[in-house]
Amino acid sequence: PRRKCLLCEKDAILCAGSRAHPLEQLQDRTGFLLYVAARELFAEYIGVQAYLALHKEVQATPKPGLVDRNNTGAHRDMDLRHFFVSANALRPFFASFAETGFLTRDNPPEDTFQKIRTIGLKAEQAMLDATHGVNTHKGAIFSLGLLCAAAGRLSPDNWSPEGLLGECAAMTKGILKKDMADLTLETAKTFGEKLYLEHGISGVRGQAEQGFPAVSQTGLPILKKTLSMGYCENDALCITLLHLIAATDDTNLIHRSNRQTQLEIQNRLASLLKENPYPHRNVIEALDKEFISRNLSPGGSADLLALTCLLHSLTNEEFV
Repeated sequence: PRRKCLLCEKDAILCAGSRAHPLEQLQDRTGFLLYVAARELFAEYIGVQAYLALHKEVQATPKPGLVDRNNTGAHRDMDLRHFFVSANALRPFFASFAETGFLTRDNPPEDTFQKIRTIGLKAEQAMLDATHGVNTHKGAIFSLGLLCAAAGRLSPDNWSPEGLLGECAAMTKGILKKDMADLTLETAKTFGEKLYLEHGISGVRGQAEQGFPAVSQTGLPILKKTLSMGYCENDALCITLLHLIAATDDTNLIHRSNRQTQLEIQNRLASLLKENPYPHRNVIEALDKEFISRNLSPGGSADLLALTCLLHSLTNEEFV
């Protein structure tokens, strides 16, 4: 088919021959098309990094109680395939988070957050449709979607860990108070809400409001350190996961057991890592067997590991 004119539906050759449109209009239209293409490329790059972060997290092996390349951990309803199809379904949404951040970068941060929450609900439904109802990435949609939007709001020159996580904190400022306002144990609907009321554990909302301190103070420094020491990416991620479990109140662990068990696991790992910050694979495999036998799964720490992967990618690769 003949190429259409940039400004109307006629054949381009006819408009060009008759000089039907002023040069200034053609220049403006060309500039706009280039802007849209660059914006989409920018958002797609961020979305791909988030997609790859999900793959890196789930394929890191061994991971205590979690789905990996060795086994399905403490889960009976999901395996690697579920995570792969879920990541594929979520990939375009991560780009949408980033593009929304870009389009609202001149607006207040909370405006961006309100807009991406709507996208997040659609992403959750796409995940459930792809996995036939299995919740593989609900927590990751929130945290990675937030970081994608933060990256969209900022120029790549400002993609430092402090800049990106600070933007996450700015977008979610006040979310905990707003979401938990007027809640009582009688009206609380979710496990996370009850946990907040009973123990003051704020979960991923609290992490987001504070700029994900578990990632900035534990996840990213440990991942960088292990990689600099010569560990392969797989082993570095598995070691980083242990540090994240020890550094956070993993709500998934509590949900699958109780607060006392979660504290016991947290304290044990903290002692283990104090003695040896870089445990051998055999130690992690032994923990995996124990977690499986006790039906324990640190899913919240796994989400933070994926977030650490994404932050590491964005701040260690030059955007071209």
